[in-house]
Amino acid sequence: MTKSKVPVTLLTPDNENIASNNVDDGASDDKATPSADNENASLAKPKSKPKSKSKPKNSPFCPPDKLKINKKTDHFFISINKRKGDVHSFVMLGIYDPKKNKVQRVLCRVGKWGDSGIDEPDYADSMTFICNALFFSNKSKLGDEGVWREGAELQPMSYQAYDISYEQYLEFVQILESIQTDKNTFGCYKPGIKENPQKTAQDHTTEQPQVEDSGSLSPSELATLVSSEPQDENPDLVTLTYSIQRVFPSRDVRKVQESVNGLNIHNTCRHSAIRLVEEVQHAPVGSMVSSCFLWGLPYETYLDHGKPSENVPFYALPAPPTTFAHLDAIKLNVLKKLYTRMEEMLCLEPDSPDTQDKFATLRDKYLDLAGPKNDLSLDALLEDIHTWKVTNKSTLEVLREKYLWDYLPFFKRTSSTMKLVSELENDLETEIKFRTHG
Repeated sequence: MTKSKVPVTLLTPDNENIASNNVDDGASDDKATPSADNENASLAKPKSKPKSKSKPKNSPFCPPDKLKINKKTDHFFISINKRKGDVHSFVMLGIYDPKKNKVQRVLCRVGKWGDSGIDEPDYADSMTFICNALFFSNKSKLGDEGVWREGAELQPMSYQAYDISYEQYLEFVQILESIQTDKNTFGCYKPGIKENPQKTAQDHTTEQPQVEDSGSLSPSELATLVSSEPQDENPDLVTLTYSIQRVFPSRDVRKVQESVNGLNIHNTCRHSAIRLVEEVQHAPVGSMVSSCFLWGLPYETYLDHGKPSENVPFYALPAPPTTFAHLDAIKLNVLKKLYTRMEEMLCLEPDSPDTQDKFATLRDKYLDLAGPKNDLSLDALLEDIHTWKVTNKSTLEVLREKYLWDYLPFFKRTSSTMKLVSELENDLETEIKFRTHG
């Protein structure tokens, strides 16, 4: 019997055209071009994860081998995702436009897969695997799920996405490379790929990095390990190449490996997806993300050829308030309330232009207070919030869900967002008064 990854419905995608770039007997090149394959997983008789296949040459939906990005102005995201009707959770990283709320490119997609060790399991093997997952534990691995799909069918998907920096994206790539083995590789877009047609993909996956340990490197130091464009071009421009080649030194990934190498009811694909996101964010995921693999994620979209549809707004939350724990408790409380409002408001009329405008207004103020204005005095902060409220009143006071009485001329209802802003003003006024007279 040969070893293989087994997509059981408890962990893995069902009835989806899935792309895989795993090396099979070294029969692939070092670029590991984004490929698409078909798979129909079933609970009673799970199948092996599909082998790598060359991409269709004339498909207009197939992503390019190389991308040129600006590491300062392009916006990156990481998301936890779950397709509707399935129980598998996976992690997706890409580039998006925060002004248009659209995903521009998927750079990487991975998820935890069961590893039964049996190539063609029968009914008894499948039942044993499921019972072990429910009551004991099974072997599992993190698997590459490809960056696109050949099939044209739209796939409903729930998700929770977070904005990350270019350096944080490189951290994720480094995590994958540190987990990578000869038989389990990860294809994603990477900087600093050196063309060498004499080497195969397997040569690159067994090649030892020049630096043995990078546990002490910061995200910004990671970015310096790979070169940008030639000096006569913009130094912020970087070419990313889809590859399985290692470009970073290994790092300590013991916590991640503990999560992805085992499968049981207390350590499912959802738990591992959360672990990966928290490893990159350096902060916990929001309270709206359940660790139960049966529950959907807060927001909804469609997968169009493996990429979130451009016809549905895609929202990425900024870095959570816990990232700014060094701030004064009062200022941190302001950020927490703004962040909670951003999380909750996207559950109502997410496709509405009013929702997009409100979210952008709150996000910009949140980032403003967490960044350039994080050292304002309480008096200055109160004045700043008041000015912002007056300036953006027409956006903040819009009622996105109206009832019959909202159309009555003598009835005026205040939006939840405007109530929040007034609450922030009251909190600051009370704190200022307490500090002055307390």
